[in-house]
Amino acid sequence: MRRAVVVVLLVACGGATPAAKKPEVTDLSAHLPATLAADHPKEGDPRAVHVRVWADADVRQRAHWKDEIGDAIDGANQLLTPLCGVKLVADDVKDWDRPGNVRDALDRLVQTDDAHDVTWVIGFVGANKFASKAMAELGQAKPLGHYVVLHAWADQPETAALARDLAGLTPAQRTEVIGAHRHHEQAVVLLHFLARTLGAIAEADPTQIEYLSYSAKQTTFSDRNRELLQLGLDMRLADDTDPQIAHDLVEAIQKADWGGWVPSDHDAVIAALGGVVKAGQATKTAADVPQAAVEELDRIRELGKRGQIDDALHELDNLLIAYPASATMHELKCELMLAKPGVASDKTRAACARTAELAPGDPNVYFAVGEALVKAGDLAGAHAQLAQAAARIPNLKAAQDEAWHRLVAIYGAMGALTWAEETIAAGKLDKDPLAAEIATQRARYGLRKGAKIRPEAEPAALAASHTALDLVYAGKYGDAARTIAAGEKKWPAAAGLEAARCDLELREGRPGDARAACARAIAIDPDESWALYLAAVIQLKDESPASTQAAIGKLKKAIDLDPTLGQAWRALGRAYAERTKDSAAFDQLAKDYQTRFGQPLPQ
Repeated sequence: MRRAVVVVLLVACGGATPAAKKPEVTDLSAHLPATLAADHPKEGDPRAVHVRVWADADVRQRAHWKDEIGDAIDGANQLLTPLCGVKLVADDVKDWDRPGNVRDALDRLVQTDDAHDVTWVIGFVGANKFASKAMAELGQAKPLGHYVVLHAWADQPETAALARDLAGLTPAQRTEVIGAHRHHEQAVVLLHFLARTLGAIAEADPTQIEYLSYSAKQTTFSDRNRELLQLGLDMRLADDTDPQIAHDLVEAIQKADWGGWVPSDHDAVIAALGGVVKAGQATKTAADVPQAAVEELDRIRELGKRGQIDDALHELDNLLIAYPASATMHELKCELMLAKPGVASDKTRAACARTAELAPGDPNVYFAVGEALVKAGDLAGAHAQLAQAAARIPNLKAAQDEAWHRLVAIYGAMGALTWAEETIAAGKLDKDPLAAEIATQRARYGLRKGAKIRPEAEPAALAASHTALDLVYAGKYGDAARTIAAGEKKWPAAAGLEAARCDLELREGRPGDARAACARAIAIDPDESWALYLAAVIQLKDESPASTQAAIGKLKKAIDLDPTLGQAWRALGRAYAERTKDSAAFDQLAKDYQTRFGQPLPQ
């Protein structure tokens, strides 16, 4: 991050009178963000931490997108190197033709890249359409995950938000200050989410990077979170397993209470790490490896992780000569062959079927084949395999909950909402975080329960709504209209497509057509949150008290159904502030907004 600089201007004598010139700012320090710094920097050469980068189409349209990605990584290294003695090294930057809505970007990234031979996979997605400081709106990651998603800098709205810092500056100085803020925010957000994958916990101090919203004053991590980062990095670079890392992180977190963490996030991280530990401790039905073969089998697994599939299979076949009835070895062969030659190969399916014969009660081989079929786009085949896995989960002696959670996550990533809900019910997982996420998906994209859309058609219908809205956001209105029309023919009961049409008509300046499309969406699904939000926006253009109250009702309902719909919160705040002048309602909304999004409600 660039340090504050003093700009020295040499002004020639004579010419214009003093009144003709504005006094120029000679010290930019008050206009620039804080500098990232470690209190006790490490010495010596940093260890390389390899990452792979994916950039979606919106990012690749930016003029200097590769430089911006490099700036974010370099900015993160400015702190990581002195703080933890490591340096991020981007091995590759790949084009990411990401399907679906940006809300699904993290799941899509997991499906795109198996994170082989890198510590992290980092996905860069397009900028938000609005300025936001809430970390939840600037990136995505999960505790002990290997994937991070980061939004590009939102040029126009973020620049507008810097108006106070830019006042009185020359054009060159404005460029300097804007660039510094962009570099700082991108580096801090990347650091925040990398830290999340290493067990870091949200902090109550807004000047710390792990605070729930971004600030230009953030400079480093607290000592307690730095300890977790160092531990997680050291263990990952030592190739320790995720269950081992999770176990040690839990011990490190619980060794001493610290009041600087946000209690709710502390509990959530502990629960997530505990789930990883339990999953690693699960007794697999196929666990039958003789002690004499353990070391050799571990070496074969390591070859597979490095992508040396042919070598791994050759050594494994030799090992199977000595242990032909080992279900665990056959399961590993199945998993290796799913990577190469792939799930479509008859030889692969035969190898996986042999595992099922030797360990008929083990769900893991069905999970492996099912996930491979998801990646291959065969959702029907994947569902058949995953149903077999579900039937065998009760056979596990431990970690049944983790297996159910895994199944819910797979269906959620597929967009198979009904199957995910059925799994939640079967596993009695009412508190699974994905239960709320699935409810939000139904509300946001108009796939209400009981609609005339078969469960097996839900992924495609959901993807159509995602794609339509993505095209609308990208300004590709012709493509959006064609996508919506094609989708409406296939799924006339998909209210999300009508909501997308409402959005399209509104952006193209046809409020009457937009109002009608929103009304159709709400008639199909009264709980379609995006249509409720857009319908309220249209109603607020009419300043009559009755129209205002009707709009407020729709916005409140949209928020109840879809609490993460930040646009509805902000529109409701404006309605309270500008129309009804209801300061008490605004204050309560602002308090709730601060709690959920970690930043003040705009006034």
